[in-house]
Amino acid sequence: MFDSGMLRRGSWLASALFALAAGLVVNTVLGPLLTGTIQYRYSESLTNQGIAVDAVALVAAAIAAAAAVLVRRDHRAGPVLAFIPATFTAYMAPQYVIGPDYSGLPGNNEQYFLLHLGLFVLGIGLILAAWAAVDRDLLVPRGHASDRRRIWVMLGVAGFIALGRWLPAVIDLMSGQPANPDFLENPTANLLIGILDLGLVVPAALAAAVGLGRGAGWARTAAYAVIGWFALVPASVAAMSVTMQVSEDPNADMGSMILFIVAALVFTAGAVLLYRPLFAPDRSGVPKGIDAVAGSEGLDVRINVEH
Repeated sequence: MFDSGMLRRGSWLASALFALAAGLVVNTVLGPLLTGTIQYRYSESLTNQGIAVDAVALVAAAIAAAAAVLVRRDHRAGPVLAFIPATFTAYMAPQYVIGPDYSGLPGNNEQYFLLHLGLFVLGIGLILAAWAAVDRDLLVPRGHASDRRRIWVMLGVAGFIALGRWLPAVIDLMSGQPANPDFLENPTANLLIGILDLGLVVPAALAAAVGLGRGAGWARTAAYAVIGWFALVPASVAAMSVTMQVSEDPNADMGSMILFIVAALVFTAGAVLLYRPLFAPDRSGVPKGIDAVAGSEGLDVRINVEH
């Protein structure tokens, strides 16, 4: 029978993804990478980092548009791919609003509050919508061996962020006399990123790992959401460090740049490998019904025949 509810949900998700792609492009055009219309109240180092984030945001926009097309085609990879731009946006948008130094530096980014708020709402909304739209029966590869690999990936993500990225910074912060240049230059931005990394990403990765170990039905979807986050965010951090190095930023550090580049290559390549099976033909042999697609004014009509 005709599933109008599924059609409406898919149409809404695709439209929201196209809107996110457009919003990310607009923000990049207005940002420091291109026109500089938005003048963030950032220091020189954070401005350099903002240029890098704008560049990666264009990649996120392209992925959002691709996910929208796949959702419209009712491809199983569509909602899963949506996690990548959605998590990137939800993670980055608060930094546009909360990170700037409003009391000490010139700028006008507060005039674009509604744009950044809209991006944040879209990012969070799309994470929830993609979660609801994912068909867990079609997530591949399946099996205990695949879930064990995902567990190690989740633990690796949590360990790198908590121990490699933040442990030295937290120890420095708790010393009472912080010397970390990122903290000293802009404490608010630095601590905001710490809250997001240690308060959201690390717990999400650990929860997904525990859930996979216990065979929870939601855990594989959660793992793909975490994988979506590290597909672009580590790459954006690496791009920041490269931009700072090229710009001869006084806070640039060659060792950190190399570490972040290696981490970005590992995480992004891992995301590609973990997402790739979703684009392979489904050979599970499980009857799913017969899908007939009828084109009428660009809409897909699904006809399900029960077996």
